[in-house]
Amino acid sequence: MRKTIIIGAALMGAIMVCAPGAAQTAAAAAGVTNGGSISRTRDLMSQDQSNQLADYADKAKRLTKEDKAKGKTLADILTEDKATASALTKTMPLSCEVADAMLVAQGPDTVDGKAIDTKTYEAACSNGMGYYLISREPLKPYGFSCFAADATRLADVAAGRKPGAVCQLPANADMRMMASKMLTAAGISCALRDYRWVGQSAASHTEFDEVACLDGKGYMMIVALPGASAPVRVETCNQSASRGLQCKLSDNGAMPVTLKTFRDTLAVQKVSCDASDQTTRVIGQENAKKRYVVEFQCSEHPKGLVAYIPLAGTTVAPFETTDCKTAGKKGVVCALPGNK
Repeated sequence: MRKTIIIGAALMGAIMVCAPGAAQTAAAAAGVTNGGSISRTRDLMSQDQSNQLADYADKAKRLTKEDKAKGKTLADILTEDKATASALTKTMPLSCEVADAMLVAQGPDTVDGKAIDTKTYEAACSNGMGYYLISREPLKPYGFSCFAADATRLADVAAGRKPGAVCQLPANADMRMMASKMLTAAGISCALRDYRWVGQSAASHTEFDEVACLDGKGYMMIVALPGASAPVRVETCNQSASRGLQCKLSDNGAMPVTLKTFRDTLAVQKVSCDASDQTTRVIGQENAKKRYVVEFQCSEHPKGLVAYIPLAGTTVAPFETTDCKTAGKKGVVCALPGNK
């Protein structure tokens, strides 16, 4: 029996990661719609599989006596690994042109009481992305990203648990280099300052990874997972926030606040008011409660409308509305002509 090379990994999961503020009132990012979710991945491997995993062994140990008798070299074995991993990406499907791959674990597993054989490959893609790919005949193969494995390790360390392994192929071992290569492939110049695995959408088979650059700019990378064949897409933090998923590593990740932002909030809160830019006035922002105080003039509210609006990150106090006379008792003075 061939002695396999095996790795350590215990994956995160089932912890819901919700985008703050706007994510609760807007379509979520990149195919995550209302009723969908962005969730961390944990226990993607069964306990039996996890028990198999250990540190990488010397690659040369892949060669058995039978292999040597047939004249095979280590390079031949790794070429076979790459071919098998490439075939897996087509079966899944997955948008990954495999540049390097290696069998890192194999052994029996039990699914629904039935014994199956599993093989786990680490694969490095030409676009910079890295994955673990798991075959489990006769069931459908699946996989997860090196970013997800890295996030699991960081969470384990923070929680005082024994950390699992991360991807270790030369192209996958440095998460910063991986993120930088993906940005470069997308035509974006970024001296990387930090990165963060955000989560994934099971519905669209996509993963979200945030990056921050030294110049203050930030981006959200939307990356295919097994089941999707779309290429890597990169959005600015403002674009991502407008879709409901905000950056946290960059200060340019907040949604731009405009007069339309406040009118949209009225609609979300089911407050009828057909106002325009000319009949929308920002009075100010509360010091303690951090809500925006906005005056509206519209036929639906003949006594004037003042709204106290908590936007993303300003949720100390709830959304409220009142008329101009009541607002005046709190020191808020309406100034739009129709509200005087």
